Order: sequence, then structure tokens, then C-alpha cells
Amino acid sequence: MHSTPLLRVILMISLIGLGGCAMGSASVAPYFERPPERLIKAEQELYNRALDKLKNNHPDDSIDLWKRFLERNPRSFRGYNNLGMAYYSSDQLEKSITAFETALALEPFDLKIKDNLKRSLRFQVTIQRENKDYEKAILHLERVKKLTDLSGKEKVELDIETLQDLIFEQVKRANTLESYETFLAKYPDNPKNSDEARRQIAKMRPQEAPLGEFPEMQDEILPIPGQRPTRSMEEAFVPEFFVPEPMETVPASSPVRKETIEIVAETEKPDEETQDEMMDPVMEEETPKPSAMKRPEPMEPIARPAPDPDMEMKREKPAMAPPAPEPKSTKRVQIMTRKTPLRVREKPDAQSKVVAQIPRNTVVPVFQESKDWFQIEYQKGKKGWISKKYSKLAP
Repeated sequence: MHSTPLLRVILMISLIGLGGCAMGSASVAPYFERPPERLIKAEQELYNRALDKLKNNHPDDSIDLWKRFLERNPRSFRGYNNLGMAYYSSDQLEKSITAFETALALEPFDLKIKDNLKRSLRFQVTIQRENKDYEKAILHLERVKKLTDLSGKEKVELDIETLQDLIFEQVKRANTLESYETFLAKYPDNPKNSDEARRQIAKMRPQEAPLGEFPEMQDEILPIPGQRPTRSMEEAFVPEFFVPEPMETVPASSPVRKETIEIVAETEKPDEETQDEMMDPVMEEETPKPSAMKRPEPMEPIARPAPDPDMEMKREKPAMAPPAPEPKSTKRVQIMTRKTPLRVREKPDAQSKVVAQIPRNTVVPVFQESKDWFQIEYQKGKKGWISKKYSKLAP
């Protein structure tokens, strides 16, 4: 970092004050004047030369000499502390902090190193605050807080809260959900602003509609018969016919009863022989049958002339192969929806036409499988497809 005239003046004033303190008492000097013990004469001379350059305000020359000394004595906390002071004098605050951290790691309880590290950190905080880099300034103050005793921690905490207030002012100017959430994630315990951030998030965050038992298959769950559908269900589904009376729960072991299955749509008109068998029992009770109604007698077929045997032989077609037998049921499954009936579709596709609805706990035979779908028989002679997610194998 290049030094500006203002910063250089501040550093010079700081060094003058430090020098005055050093003259008054050797214990408050920011650097170690005595070299480590048991050094050879050449190393002692190198240490003294580096210290002399530092005292005479030649920080660049001092930095080079301290680096040479530390290459030969990498465990010297005195050398790293003095190197940190040389960086501090040349306005290289990040490097000075690194040097002081290394010295403190080698000698964790030395008060001189702690004071020098806190001085560099606070100077860095002042610069970052002027540049409105409040988050980095807070990180440096957190480090200062750890190095400070109990009597001084309260003041550091107040400085941190002041910077958090400045950050929250930026958040309010942005006034976005993301900015409030980011602030709350970083500073959840801020006594002044965290609660306001939570209120703003509650206002801005969209209310999530409750989903069914399986959100990804919500379109397969129908509303309870007789209950008014919600707005989201009205938009998602085409209105369908429901039996007004609640359906009785069918035990898992009982066979399929055609009375409990609601037929939604028929693609073909049923034969006359099976029409009575497929009729809804509820509709039979509500619509009484006329007592005197009789079926019309079939008309007698019109007599036709006997066909010519020769002509019949000419029109005779080759015999067709017998149709392949339909697949037989190999297993049974039980419907496992929560309260509502399960849709039976014409094809194994979520967009396919709905042909019936089967109540919960109903057991039906399975004839085929296709990925996430079972082909089941929901009524005698009637087959359709249901989702595997809403069924389980029956014993």
C-alpha cells in the first residue's frame, strides 16, 4: 500500500510518541532492543544494524536487514516483532499485522507484541472506516477484542456496534430482501437492528402455501369430497364431480368394491348388459326407477334371401389369428393417499385424462408397470393407471 502524505504524517507522530515513551521507560518501547541470547557475533551485529536503521527512520533498509536475520533465526519472536514495527513505519499495515501475528504465535503472552498488534489493527480500522469498508473493519475489531482485557472489551464492542449500524443504514437504502437476510446472517445478535431486519424479512418474504403429503405430486391429490377447493387448486385442476357423502374407509385386506370408485369420464358407451352393473349406487337411491317401465320388444329381423354358396366362398376371408390373452394380475397394491381419493388416469401420464377416483386404503389388482405408474383394474373390465408414490404392495 503506497503511503499518502496524511498517513505518513500520522505515522511520524505515532513514532515520535512511541520514541518518547521509550525514553521514559524501556518497558513500553515498541521494539526489542536486546538481541536474543546465544547468538553468534555476526548475528548480533546484523540484529543491531537492523535496529539502528529502524530507530533512525530508515524502515526500508531495516526491513531488508530483518528479513536476512529471520532467514537464519526463524524462531525469533523479537525479530518478527521488530520487522512488524518496520512495516508499520513504512505504512505497510497488512504486512505489519502478519509479522506481529507470527511473533505472538511464537510468544503468546508477551504484552508488547499484543500492544503492537492492536495498534496496527486499529490503524487499519481507521483507514477502512474512511473507505466505508465496514465489514473488514469489524473483522479487525473482533481480533482487537480478543487481545483486550475485560476492562477494555466494552469499548471495542461499542465500536463494533457503531460499524454495524453504518452497515444497516446501507441495507435500508438498498431495501431488498436479500440485503436484510445477508445482514441478519452476519450479525444476528445486533441489539438495535437484528429485530428490525427480521420484521422487514417477514414483510417481504412471500407466504408459502402449504403443500400436500408429496409436493412434487400435488396434482395427484384431490380435495376431500364436499369440501370447497382452495384458490390454487381451482387454478390447477379442472372442476370435477364429487360424491357429496364421505366415502367409507375400506380395510386393506378387503377387495375392490365398485360402489366406492367414482367414474369421472367414459370413452365408450357401456353395453346394455353391463350398464346396470356400472351405475353409481348413490344415483340409484336418489333417482327412483319407474315401476311400470318395460323394455321394448326387439323387432323381428327382416327376412333376407338365402345367399348363394358360390358367392359366399368368393367373399370368404382368410381366418384371423386368435387375439392374445390379456395380462393377468400379478400383485395387489393399497392406495395410500392422506384423506382424498386418488386419480386414475387413462394413460401413464400426469396430463392424461382422469377416468376414476379411488378412496384411500382401497386394494386393487396390478396388471402392468411403467416407470412410476401401475396399471390397475378399478372396476370389472375397466383398467387405468395410478402413481406408484401413492400406493404400496398389499399382502
